[in-house]
Amino acid sequence: MALNLLELVTTGLMGEHAGKIASLLGEERSTVTGSLGAVSASVLAGIINKASTTGGGLDLLTKIRTGNLDDSFLNTFGSKLSGGKRTEDLLKTGSALVPFLFGSKQEQLCKVLAASTGLAKTSIPSLTGMIALFVMSIIGKQAASDNLDSEGLVHMLNAQIFSVQQAAPAALAPVLGLVSLSQLGGMPPSLPTGIPGNPASFAKSLWPFLLGIIALGLFMKTCSHPQVKETPPPAAEVAPDTAAAAPDTATVAPDSAAVAADSLGAFGEYELPNGVKLNIPEFGIERKLIAFIEDATKPVGKETWYSFDRLLFDTGKATLKPESQEQLGNLNEILKAFPNVALKFGGYTDNIGDPQANLALSKERAEAVMAEIVKLGIDNSRLEAEGYGDQFPITDNATEEGRQKNRRVDCRVTKK
Repeated sequence: MALNLLELVTTGLMGEHAGKIASLLGEERSTVTGSLGAVSASVLAGIINKASTTGGGLDLLTKIRTGNLDDSFLNTFGSKLSGGKRTEDLLKTGSALVPFLFGSKQEQLCKVLAASTGLAKTSIPSLTGMIALFVMSIIGKQAASDNLDSEGLVHMLNAQIFSVQQAAPAALAPVLGLVSLSQLGGMPPSLPTGIPGNPASFAKSLWPFLLGIIALGLFMKTCSHPQVKETPPPAAEVAPDTAAAAPDTATVAPDSAAVAADSLGAFGEYELPNGVKLNIPEFGIERKLIAFIEDATKPVGKETWYSFDRLLFDTGKATLKPESQEQLGNLNEILKAFPNVALKFGGYTDNIGDPQANLALSKERAEAVMAEIVKLGIDNSRLEAEGYGDQFPITDNATEEGRQKNRRVDCRVTKK
């Protein structure tokens, strides 16, 4: 599954961290929570732009290593938000990191973020600094895990360009010295005319353009197919390495659910706006849904779906296993905490067997999830369910592992 740094950052900052940051800044928690996507994307855009300069990747890696911005920093980030000298040091370090990323454009950055988030302009420098440290630490953790050198770091950052473009304020482009955010990361505005003397350098500078051409070709190919009723969840929107929502065959490895659970990160307490506390995993669907609901910069659309990661059905049936009740209960509490939110459930299968039977089973499973939520007290007017059969696989059906991931139930927010 492709790495999405922006999602890791915003998910990691939600909940207790967001509440502490709001208290430090004297802002409403909802305002801070709603601004996390735009500010985090802006910081990542600054980092990507920095990496595109000569020696920028090495400068970033050096800054990460000398500042000990890695897993150890992330583990103590919450305690640094509790006031006192540790908080003062955090704010001081963060304020020094912002000019490293944005140079003399800090004032312009503050104006853009204040206009796009509703935060007080005086809150922006401190918030940007804190988030910059958190973002750099996420990057540092990933770089250490993958043993990346400066070139590997640049490649990893370039892979984040699309998600950052989608979330960053459009007015950020002039701050970064770009015509538009499509130029983020040093993408050439047009095809180079002539080959430089250094072929390796030329190839390195040309690859983002070639990737753009490939992406355009795939988009045109997709558009040539008949349209279906709804857009499926793109792979990037699906929870990383989720457990199979609906194992259909006896050949599934008996410990497959446990393996998937390991990829969800550590479980921790999360307090909802109504005071209810959930014990949910770091990268589970619950945190992803809450982050989307609370982020005012993310509009409701038909493209953003999330895969359940702890739902299990009886083989070939729409009967939910008892192990599914924990996640269904969490979803019920989330819907109670956000009474304006409405959801749609989508059921999917692999491509083994009769397509019509698969379609029927997928519909039954989506409806079974909806029925359970209604039983827990949510009005059915807030819920929808539809089956898509073997349409919209998130990975290749050629392997059992791929088929297992394609057998799933997803949901998306239809109103918030």
